[in-house]
Amino acid sequence: MGVGRAYTGGTVALRLPLPSRVPSLAREVALPHTPRLLRVGPRLFLTTLGAFLVLGLPVAGLVSQGVYDGIHRSFAERSLRESRLVAALPPVVAALSGNAAERANLNALMNRYRDQLGADYVVVTDRDARRLTHPNPAQVGQRMQGGDFTAFLRGRSVTETVQGTLGRSVRSKVPIVDGAGRVLGLASVGFLLPRLRDVFLDVLRAGLPWYLLALGLALALALGVARRVKTEMLGLEPEQIAGGLRQYRAVLNTLEEGVLVARAGQVFVMNPQARALLGTPDAALPLPWPPGLPLPVPGAGPVTAEVAGRPVLLAAQEAGEGAVVVTLRDLARVRALADELTQSQRYADLLRAQTHEFTNRLHTLAGLLHLGETREALALIHAQSARHEAHLQAVGALRHVRLSALLLGKFDRAAELGVTLTLDPLSALPGTLPPGVLDLLELAAGNLIENALEAASGAPDAEVRVLIATDPEGLILEVRDTGPGVPPALAGTLTARGVSSKGTGRGVGLALVSDRAQALGAALAHDRVSADGQEWTRFTLDVPLPEAEE
Repeated sequence: MGVGRAYTGGTVALRLPLPSRVPSLAREVALPHTPRLLRVGPRLFLTTLGAFLVLGLPVAGLVSQGVYDGIHRSFAERSLRESRLVAALPPVVAALSGNAAERANLNALMNRYRDQLGADYVVVTDRDARRLTHPNPAQVGQRMQGGDFTAFLRGRSVTETVQGTLGRSVRSKVPIVDGAGRVLGLASVGFLLPRLRDVFLDVLRAGLPWYLLALGLALALALGVARRVKTEMLGLEPEQIAGGLRQYRAVLNTLEEGVLVARAGQVFVMNPQARALLGTPDAALPLPWPPGLPLPVPGAGPVTAEVAGRPVLLAAQEAGEGAVVVTLRDLARVRALADELTQSQRYADLLRAQTHEFTNRLHTLAGLLHLGETREALALIHAQSARHEAHLQAVGALRHVRLSALLLGKFDRAAELGVTLTLDPLSALPGTLPPGVLDLLELAAGNLIENALEAASGAPDAEVRVLIATDPEGLILEVRDTGPGVPPALAGTLTARGVSSKGTGRGVGLALVSDRAQALGAALAHDRVSADGQEWTRFTLDVPLPEAEE
């Protein structure tokens, strides 16, 4: 059983079952392969090890240099202090002042003094810098080497690091003066300096156990962090997460619908289409749920809302762990697609009606010809031709091909249903119409005539009359039928989506016509009128035009 991690988004705790997430993600997205050495665990381990190895030697070198400099300063201070003590000793002053006995015992005295000080050498010279004392008796009487031999003659002390006969050392040269203030010689106490390499090796030997302990702890910590990171990343590698994220981002950004992922009143995912609809192109996520925008109940069906003056359709689905995926669609585009689908369905119905009509005519003609009734066959052909010619002349004044074609199809549909369809002789349209008006006419004429034909069919002397014309106030579409009329219970909600007297699954056409009419400032109404001795159901669409044309 996998152990989940708890994440908090807003006020809702989210637990992700790790083992089940990885296989499902791999089934949804092709994850890139990651070589073993580039995975999180080995990468952190090798990075930590490399950092310690690269930084270890420089750090040891810096520490060694610091230790070496400290040793040098300590020896320099000590050399100056001890040299001053030697220069002030009475036996030393007496030996340089001409006391032969003191001079003979001076080297042995300085060697004992050297042992007491822990120095490497104590040298006393005359004014010519010739040694009177030295740890090596062979060097007694030889001139002292290296450094400054003028400062002590002027009564100044000097500390220097030089290469002498015993090796590299730090020493001080302090003048030896008598009671009269004359410079008799110099006293120098020296300490041999260790080699920097030796100090470096000593530092390494002393710090190596601690260095290895720190390295071990760092590597153990790196492995622990790697396991923790791997757990937090659902067992995936960074490249796999990045690859999956790119794939999901590509899908979200190419959807036509806006997509929001909300949790605890906060929006955590928003694709560009949703940003465009909501007007938040540069806002950083997470964002509070947009005020005034309803949050649909998951699975309860879409709801409509208005965003920045634009109607949108919202639908929600539960995504698990307290998250809700909300899709936003431009309602105008949805309606346009529904209009296109409705028109396509109606054109298909018209083609089916025409096919049925012509099939029947062909069967009748074939039968007449088989019977040898050529006169009857010719009469049928002429009657059919005359009827179609009359229909063509009737729709000719409409001056718009698509609308004329729609009416011609409705004539065949009416013949199929046994309904007499008549286009009023006063029907006429101008050659140009404002944008959207012709589409509205096609949508309204198709729906209203189809509804009228269905309402009137099945009754004796069924008839539908259509008027499409302009008047001083604009454009009018009027459809009358001899059907039973609109049920009183539906009269007030007839244009609402899903409301129909023809059963479930209907009630879309009039809703689309009403929505499109409202967008263009048109008005759709229905009533009952009496004319020619019978009752008619009348639907009227009034479309205002900027300038009505005759």
